[in-house]
Amino acid sequence: MQHLPARIRVFFSTRKLERANKTAANEPKLEFDRSLKLAVLLLTWKRPELLDKALETLAIQTYGDFTLFISNANEEITELVDNKVAKYQEKMEIKVIHTSNDRKGFRRFDLSKKLHAEGYDVMMFIDDDVRFSARYVEVAMSQYEPKSYKSWWAWRLNGKPYKNPEDRTRVQSLNERVDYCGTGVSIMDISIFSHEALFDHPKDALHIEDLWLSYFADHVLGWKLEYLDVPNVILGGGDEVALYLQIQDQPTNKETFVEGLRDRGWKV
Repeated sequence: MQHLPARIRVFFSTRKLERANKTAANEPKLEFDRSLKLAVLLLTWKRPELLDKALETLAIQTYGDFTLFISNANEEITELVDNKVAKYQEKMEIKVIHTSNDRKGFRRFDLSKKLHAEGYDVMMFIDDDVRFSARYVEVAMSQYEPKSYKSWWAWRLNGKPYKNPEDRTRVQSLNERVDYCGTGVSIMDISIFSHEALFDHPKDALHIEDLWLSYFADHVLGWKLEYLDVPNVILGGGDEVALYLQIQDQPTNKETFVEGLRDRGWKV
């Protein structure tokens, strides 16, 4: 299907996802430690229209023992976000935080640090432009391990400059080396955010927090980075507010940032 235009691929993937969601409740339950306190964090900023689908899917998860945190960094949509969330308050536990976007992607880390102090064990990050299945949380939790950071968007950097896509290898199977985990479709041991050194970061880490977190988990802490094998994920990000487009306009891009991390001793 890779040879098809992107819109056609998304159409077929969406139909497949919809079919899977209709039968999700009939699938065998997966084994994992249900005593773990789970937080799911969804960021919203410039795309409030995507929030409805995310809330709709989170409300039908086959494992629903989690608290959903929504961090909104756009004061212009405060009332809109609150109204959207209100329709789902009886279906799941939701807490909304209205804040600024000064901390960029580190909004995730700041909140996670507080939630670790409140007793949460596991954190899941979901970007607002990601479509996922009704089994997403259950399947991700079945693959969770302490001292790990796992992502569906996993890559190996192959010791080459972070410049040309062909120099990187997408990892889509378990038991392969992973150098870089994207935060937008990920699960991790929330205790990583208790380390003060994580917040002693280069300035540009605010814009490229997923690389900084990958470096910190792998090189500083020696944690496991691994592919998160969750089915029926559809990744967006093709619009004008996608983070990877914003990064291109920053003083430091990913290529320079990776070289800086390698200078710190990161062997990727």
